[in-house]
Amino acid sequence: MKPLRTPRMVAILAGSALLLTLAACSTEESTAPAGDAAAAAETDTAALEAMLEEFQQPLNEEVPESSPAIQAGKSIVVIPCTYASEACARGADAAIEAAESLGWEARMIDPGGNPEKARQAIDQAIQLDADGIIFTAAVGDQINEKLAEARAAGIFLVNSMSPGDERFDVDISPDEDLSGKMSAAVIALDSGGDAKVLVTTDPAFPSIAERTAAFVKWLPELCADCEIVETLETQMSQLQSGLPPQIQATLTAKPQIDYIWTHTGAAVVGSQATVERSANGDTIKMLSFDGNSANLDLISQEKSQFVDVIKPMEWAGYLMVHEMNRLLAGELTEYELIDMPKRLVTADTMPDLPWTGDADWKSGFKALWKNAA
Repeated sequence: MKPLRTPRMVAILAGSALLLTLAACSTEESTAPAGDAAAAAETDTAALEAMLEEFQQPLNEEVPESSPAIQAGKSIVVIPCTYASEACARGADAAIEAAESLGWEARMIDPGGNPEKARQAIDQAIQLDADGIIFTAAVGDQINEKLAEARAAGIFLVNSMSPGDERFDVDISPDEDLSGKMSAAVIALDSGGDAKVLVTTDPAFPSIAERTAAFVKWLPELCADCEIVETLETQMSQLQSGLPPQIQATLTAKPQIDYIWTHTGAAVVGSQATVERSANGDTIKMLSFDGNSANLDLISQEKSQFVDVIKPMEWAGYLMVHEMNRLLAGELTEYELIDMPKRLVTADTMPDLPWTGDADWKSGFKALWKNAA
């Protein structure tokens, strides 16, 4: 595993180009520009280091200051994108736990990443006369008509982990542009300014599409000599069986690849062993998102993955239930978009595991709801 290090290549290349340009000039004339170029390179490095220091600061997951009275006798249905995804499951499990702590009836219907089954799950929630539906990473375009039917039936809709979408009543949404910037900055610094990157993505999920586009935008801005060598499109159902052979074939055809930017933590988990067995497996570093326990374990054990952008899915689960209570109480009457915090972690900044957030937010919610009751 290569340690996170300060890039020298930018300074070396800048100095070499400058010497060629100024070869005919006198020693006195060339000294100042060369010094300026070196200083500029150091400033860029310092800026990246400062950026990453800020990105790795512990989160302060906020708990609302007030709550309406807890609405009694309510029932909700929780629909994750797929329970096989640890990220979706974490938020869904937390929402079930939070709802039950309020005395609500809560049940989960898992569509397994299948849009048709997601539509059927909403139908079932309507038939059950649920008061609300909580989603994790729902894609509004895939379930548009069913969302309208649920609203017509008087059901409130709360979503998380997707871009803002007013077909829901509340969204808890991560800033994916920031996710892209975080991942581009750490690769720029760690690679010494010369990364050859394989990207995986899933265009079916708007949040992933935004995250990928942000990385593609930020990488050349923060690392002029870094290159995206190949982009592989995949689907949630292919992460265990379809994606690993795609990655293997790409690494064989393009052995210069030394970083793999994956769109979700499950993509690393499914392909890490394949990467490790590749010809250059000992030099390839993987990066991913969401802060799942399996990925943080890989970082701690120095098994291919070196960075993760972590999000407090469990906090979001509790917050979704809080927002649902506000909707049921009539306190929240307009669409609300809430930012989901995130931070970057390496082996050196790894939190205690298992990680569910940096602040004691659960105690805060329990105290809030006890006072409201």
